[in-house]
Amino acid sequence: MAVGIVVVSHSRRLAEAAVDLALQMVHDDPPPIALAAGTIDGGIGTDATAVTSAISEVDQGDGVVIFVDIGSAVMSAELGIELYGFGGHDIRVLAAPFVEGIMAGVIKVASGAGIDEVEAECVAAMGPKQAHLGTPEQVSAAPESNRSAQARGEARLVNEAGLHARPAAMFVAKARQFDAQVLVSKGVIGPAPATSSIGLATLDARMGDSLFIEATGAQAQEAVDALVRLIESDFAG
Repeated sequence: MAVGIVVVSHSRRLAEAAVDLALQMVHDDPPPIALAAGTIDGGIGTDATAVTSAISEVDQGDGVVIFVDIGSAVMSAELGIELYGFGGHDIRVLAAPFVEGIMAGVIKVASGAGIDEVEAECVAAMGPKQAHLGTPEQVSAAPESNRSAQARGEARLVNEAGLHARPAAMFVAKARQFDAQVLVSKGVIGPAPATSSIGLATLDARMGDSLFIEATGAQAQEAVDALVRLIESDFAG
């Protein structure tokens, strides 16, 4: 089972484009996603009953997160949850940016994360853009480098995309396979959690950059070794 994703938008084309972009990151293992976008006749608007149907389509018992675009989409989402009628199910409308949030959510759900992790990642999805543009808002504090790390490694990025988009999604998925807490730094930038695509984006790691990886936990060395191999193999798997 997995966390379900519902996208509520006034525009069907907007919702489809945002989801298509996000799925490019994880096209081998897409999470459950349903759209409630536009009106029945193809116009602009939202419909609470469509939201209810979308929730029903993706609710596998591990919770559902709902992304909304503007204005009445929030009200339609909330009414759709009421109409769904399963009070014991964890269904959340996220205060997340639309495009960045959907991308972060898709990557996080595909990596096997629970609903709390998914929500935290999505609501922080504006962080990389804010950091790059120098805006003062701080979504969350960056973790400190772990001086007592049990394993450390370094690898140079050889792929053209750097640690962005699909390579970042692959890196997150690999990091989640181990019983370890892994942090990644680029020079004086970081560290960022290896299981957060949003955190990794703040490193702005590009082709030719060296990444420093440190880990603690039962599988710390295995995690570092696997992530170094992934980078050095040009994300071949």
